Amino acid sequence: MNPLAFSATMSCLDNRKDIVVTQSVEATELWFVMRKAAHWCHLHAARSVAKLDLCVSDFAVLSVLRARGPLRPDALGKRVLLTSGSVTSALDRLEREKLTERRTDPSDGRAFLVFLTDRGAELARQASDKHTASMEGIFSVLNEKERDDLRHLLKKLGKFAQAAHSAPLATKRAVAVSVATRRPRRPNNVSTRKRAVPAPR
Repeated sequence: MNPLAFSATMSCLDNRKDIVVTQSVEATELWFVMRKAAHWCHLHAARSVAKLDLCVSDFAVLSVLRARGPLRPDALGKRVLLTSGSVTSALDRLEREKLTERRTDPSDGRAFLVFLTDRGAELARQASDKHTASMEGIFSVLNEKERDDLRHLLKKLGKFAQAAHSAPLATKRAVAVSVATRRPRRPNNVSTRKRAVPAPR
């Protein structure tokens, strides 16, 4: 390779490395800033909800049911970011307090929907009003345009991060399926080795 061309190539690679490193540091710093802000906002929200004798997950379930109406537990879990086990625990707690109830889904007798009771609907309304007022104090540091920008950017980042998180697993599965399809299968319990035929006596 021409020394000048090689030198130019290395310089280009070095420049790219500098750019990548700079972007990585910036991205990491953004992640820490966002994590710290989310941490303190979450603590403030938890303290606000605790005044209503609710934990954050139970409050989230009540709020989603109030806004969306009856939902299946799996759909409910996706909306409030809870695992199947955590949703079940939350519903058990809420049912003991007569705040929610599970009824058979008319469209599928094997499944059921989660409903707010009258008591649950009233508590959800009161909790939402008080929680909104409390969180308003935190976000009062932002003006209306900053709030809109923040909402837009967080949604954009969240959707992209979710897609990026899901993509590698889907790719691995696709590769595994492709390899399994190309690889010939041996019959079960049948050896492919040739057996020696005993010589006649």
